[in-house]
Amino acid sequence: MESLVTSSTTSGTSHAPDRHINGQLMYRSSYVKSSNLSNQAKMLDTSVFNDSYSDGDSDDNSNSLRNSDQDLQISSGISSGLPVRPPRSQLRTSIRTSVDDDAAADGAHAVDEFGFILGDGGHGSARSQSQGKSMKQYRELEVKWLSIVSKMGVGSVKKDAKLKKLVRAGIPSSVRSRVWQFLAGASEYRQDGALNLHGKARLPVYDVIDKDIPRCYPDHSLFCEPDGQGQRDLRILLQAYSHYNPELEYCQGMGRLAGCMLMHMPLDDAFWLFVCTIDRYLSGYFTPDLAQLRIDAFVIEQLLKDHEPKLARHLEQNQVTPIMYITQWLLTAFTLTLPWNAVLRVWDVFYFEGVKVFYRISLAIMQLCKDHLLRDCPSQSEILEFLLHIPHSFLEVDVLFDTAFHIKMSKADIGKYAKKATVHASDTIGLDAAQGLKNLRAGSSSSVVGFKQNLK
Repeated sequence: MESLVTSSTTSGTSHAPDRHINGQLMYRSSYVKSSNLSNQAKMLDTSVFNDSYSDGDSDDNSNSLRNSDQDLQISSGISSGLPVRPPRSQLRTSIRTSVDDDAAADGAHAVDEFGFILGDGGHGSARSQSQGKSMKQYRELEVKWLSIVSKMGVGSVKKDAKLKKLVRAGIPSSVRSRVWQFLAGASEYRQDGALNLHGKARLPVYDVIDKDIPRCYPDHSLFCEPDGQGQRDLRILLQAYSHYNPELEYCQGMGRLAGCMLMHMPLDDAFWLFVCTIDRYLSGYFTPDLAQLRIDAFVIEQLLKDHEPKLARHLEQNQVTPIMYITQWLLTAFTLTLPWNAVLRVWDVFYFEGVKVFYRISLAIMQLCKDHLLRDCPSQSEILEFLLHIPHSFLEVDVLFDTAFHIKMSKADIGKYAKKATVHASDTIGLDAAQGLKNLRAGSSSSVVGFKQNLK
């Protein structure tokens, strides 16, 4: 299958095949060719996408995360604050019973609670792991979050340790769209006309986007139909972003992020959340040289040595480096790796605490898989096959999050290793650590001040 190192281009560049590497046809833009990258950086392969800090962080168990209405000073009389249009995920849930009843007769696909198509056998999706909340508990959480986004400022919310615990417990799906946009500060990025492509030149990168659209979420009901509404919205979003940010344009992995957003909100909301996410939370990840991803590979390698030295030695002895597996994990924000309810909870925390949760989840995955890797994966090929296709039985959501939030990790440690990467690591010498440090600050309460002053 064809692979992209990155599809980021400047206008007018062409995407001619560059070379074959390890049997994969590689593409590069002239922008990448002209940059002075190391040979290893040039050969970073993102073909895997085509496959079907503790700065005062509490180590409290995430199961005791519910606050009382008195603690949050929330009034229940806020019916006027309910969203007029429920998110797509809620709409799908409301019609799923009748759809599933008629699926066999109509030849349609049955779907799980998240809209993913169920496998042949109909025994349920491996992505789905029920949270087990009662309807009363669910409605109470809805009311709490609607009050929070209506009455509080995002800076105050991110200073509140009780609300951090509430986020870590998971945001109700019916209000997730609104809460993500609120926590991220997406409204500060909004401009008129960004999604209007009429009269704008067709960019060479459109061909790459068109090729990637069908394989972003082929197993999801919103995107499985060729040129259906989901695929059309995803295409518009990615094409519009290539005009909005001509420096980045497009890189594989972006489609997975945008698709997840479109599952929860209309196109306009998804576009501005996407813009905000790339600029404020994932700065440097989608550049042509994948600079931040390479720095993160070094950081995760150092953190693994600190927390799991035996496993780190096992990987090193088999010449397995983090860049070989975290490319898939981080550039898609775990949408190719975790059970889907775990993906959504990672994103909940991501918009509250920032990219630090990516390091936590990465280490938690390695801890939960350690025994299997040491015992049953004695070679490089076996290790990579497992890490790129981890059975979801290893990643039960509550165990994963409990493990992640008991890991002692500070933003200072992450920042220290990021700076060390740019000075001492052969693959990352000379790269700029500033973008990664900016990403770390995105989850802090101080980062929400002065959004507009920092916009391009």
